[in-house]
Amino acid sequence: MLAAIRRSAVLDSSGEFHIVNFLARADSLLGSRNHVRPDVTLVTQSTANHLHYLVALSERWRGPLAVTVFAPRQHLALVVEVLVQLRRCVPALSPGSHQPPDTANILLPQDEVSSGGVGGASPDTATPVSPLGGSSCDSLAARLQRSVPGPDNYDLGVSYPVNLLRNVARRNALTEFVLVLDVDLLPNDGLHSMFVAFARENRLFVESHRDDKTVYVAPAFEVREGVPSPRDKASLLQRVEAMDARPFYLELCWKCQKHTDYEAWQREPPGDRLAVLFEVLWRDPWEPFYFGRNSAPFYDERFRQYGFNRISQVGRPA
Repeated sequence: MLAAIRRSAVLDSSGEFHIVNFLARADSLLGSRNHVRPDVTLVTQSTANHLHYLVALSERWRGPLAVTVFAPRQHLALVVEVLVQLRRCVPALSPGSHQPPDTANILLPQDEVSSGGVGGASPDTATPVSPLGGSSCDSLAARLQRSVPGPDNYDLGVSYPVNLLRNVARRNALTEFVLVLDVDLLPNDGLHSMFVAFARENRLFVESHRDDKTVYVAPAFEVREGVPSPRDKASLLQRVEAMDARPFYLELCWKCQKHTDYEAWQREPPGDRLAVLFEVLWRDPWEPFYFGRNSAPFYDERFRQYGFNRISQVGRPA
């Protein structure tokens, strides 16, 4: 498989990275590369040591998922092995699953491809395959978290190309809408089906609405370490009341999130369907998480690492 990756890798527009599109994809995507479905894809990006988050994320989402994995030379074999294990063990990621399509893509630094790092890494520099303690699917997420080493994104030896990773996943998301999240953010249970129902009720998939530039903001919260992640709004509000959860970036960058108006959202009673609570124009420096059309502008790939990288897309004219 590593040799196949080397053959299929294509250079990105900057000339700094090689992209492997559709390293893994659901059987239902075969032959449908140019077909866009009336659906929504969760788009994310990761490094090897964060791939364990895909287990809970895919089980919560239960819909199309597109992920791009950043794989420096020393992590490539491990990334491939982990993706194989995930597709074998996690029903929502399985190619034989009745779940909607998922895709996995890989991004590699260009010099590591040209120097033979893909498929040609020497034993003393390549991460050994199968460090996962056998082929059992039991407690896979916990075993991945324990067994898969990897530095933080700031310690990879190359600036983490977060916006390029997002764009690669978006280009391989074959649905009309996307929800772009970091891999360690969990959607509430069943959010995919709730948004699809909302989109159908409001005729968002019909041709006459496809030029609409409205996006649908989803409030995000952060939970105290060690506290189980709530699965729905009712349990989330209980966590907030107990001071075990709070609005996302409340301390780190409140000006980046305050226009979501968390207080208004928290006052609205929980329900089993999505609805628009209020409308607001974008304001600088708001960086919300939102459902938007995949025809929207792509992210500015000059941004690396983290910090005001998503705003580069929100603030761009269509």
